[in-house]
Amino acid sequence: MLSLFRKKKVQVSFKATEEQEKVANSIVTACIRKQKKWADFMQHYTERLSRNGKLIMFCVFCLLGGSLSLYLIASSIMRGSASSFTITHFKATPFKGKSGDENTKALVIVTKAEYEKIQHFRFYMDSLASSTSGKKVYESILNQRPGLMDSALLIENIYQSQYKK
Repeated sequence: MLSLFRKKKVQVSFKATEEQEKVANSIVTACIRKQKKWADFMQHYTERLSRNGKLIMFCVFCLLGGSLSLYLIASSIMRGSASSFTITHFKATPFKGKSGDENTKALVIVTKAEYEKIQHFRFYMDSLASSTSGKKVYESILNQRPGLMDSALLIENIYQSQYKK
């Protein structure tokens, strides 16, 4: 019973090549094309039907679906102890629950040198804002780049949060 819930460690690495991507894309495109053809055919076929014809087709569809459901229910009851279901085991893919971003995340997003450059830049902008002659330069920079100071603050926050862990 304990081995039922034990996680098995699976280390399988899968790298899709360009050929595999092309084959997969062509299969998906072919499936979508077939679905579109079927939908167009059904649309064209049902447009030609009158209201009564559509009603008859709907009733036939409901009767077929209902009779199939009743047949499955009756056959499962009539079999008695025999199971109408079979349980088959399958292996889950090793990529289940993974988005693919796990390998692309960097350990250090903002380096110390970049952080120091941002601090130096913010100090420079603060000194421009505090002086009367630099106020015009400060305003022109902010007019040209409206979210510049917000971005600098965001980068500082990212740097500080990555070292708090």
